[in-house]
Amino acid sequence: MSKTKQWAEDTAETKVDNIIAKLTSGEITRSDARDQIMNVDNIAMLGIDENTVDEVIYEAHANA
Repeated sequence: MSKTKQWAEDTAETKVDNIIAKLTSGEITRSDARDQIMNVDNIAMLGIDENTVDEVIYEAHANA
């Protein structure tokens, strides 16, 4: 079971990283990034929810 959990978490993290990369490159807007991140499967495993998604986007985009 832990391998499945780790896979789900890794997959969610990769998807979020790809969305942040698109935001950083100017392909999408912050609003689009927010919507896309909130639609990632298993996003809660990363501690991201509707209350923290904007902070995640801001921190990732600011550090890029």
